[in-house]
Amino acid sequence: MSATPLILFTGMGADQRLFSPQKEAFPWLIVPPWIKPQRDEGLASYAERLAAQVDPGCPCFVGGASFGGFVAMEAARHLKAKALFLIGSVRHCRELPLRIRAMRHMKHMLPTVPFEWVGTLAGMTLHCHDDFMRPATRSVLKQVAEMKGAFMRWACRAVLTWDPPATPLGVPVFQIHGDWDRILPVKRTHPDVTLHHAGHLLSLTHANQVNHFLEEKMSAIEHQVDEAVATCMAEASA
Repeated sequence: MSATPLILFTGMGADQRLFSPQKEAFPWLIVPPWIKPQRDEGLASYAERLAAQVDPGCPCFVGGASFGGFVAMEAARHLKAKALFLIGSVRHCRELPLRIRAMRHMKHMLPTVPFEWVGTLAGMTLHCHDDFMRPATRSVLKQVAEMKGAFMRWACRAVLTWDPPATPLGVPVFQIHGDWDRILPVKRTHPDVTLHHAGHLLSLTHANQVNHFLEEKMSAIEHQVDEAVATCMAEASA
C-alpha cells in the first residue's frame, strides 16, 4: 500500500496519544494538534482553518475519532480527500443522542460551566484509581487532565451548534463503531463495521481491528484509483 498521507483528528479532550497504535501501524500518519479557536467560531470555520494548516498539498485520507470525526467531516471539504474515516463518530448532527441534541437549547449557559474543573477531576480520578484502570481509560484521563478548559468549552459549543451543509461531501465515508458505545450509541448511526463488546475508545481498546479497517479501506480506494489510471492509459494508447 502506498503511503498516501493519512490525517486523523483526535476526540475532544484527547491528543495524539489516542492514535498511538495507529501511528505504529502507519508511520506516515499525521495527528494534528488542536489550534486555538477564534471567539464564537463554529465548527465549519474552525475545521477550514485547521485544514489549511495540515494540508499536505496532495491527495490524502482524512478521519477522526468522536469529536474529531465531526471536524474531519468539515475539514475534508477543504482537502484533496480520497476518503473519510469515522472511528466511533457520526455522519451528521441528527445522529447525536437525544441528550446532546436537547442541550442545544442550553448552549447559552456554557460560559458558566466550570470546564477548568474537568482536568482537575480527571487528575484526581487517576491519582485515586490508577492501579485499577484499564490502559485505554488511563491514557485518555491523562489527556483530559492536560486539556485546557477554554478549549473544552469551545468544543462543546461547537458540537451543540454543528449543522453540516446539505451539499454532499463528494468522497466515500467509511465508519467503524462499537456496539457498547455509551457516548455516541450505535443505534443512532449506520456504521460499515460494528465491533462487538467495544465502547467509545476504539482506537486504543480495539487497535488491531481499527488498523485492519483503515488498511483495508485505504487499499481498496488505492486499487480503484490504479485501475482507473490503467484504463485511461489503455484507452489513450488504443
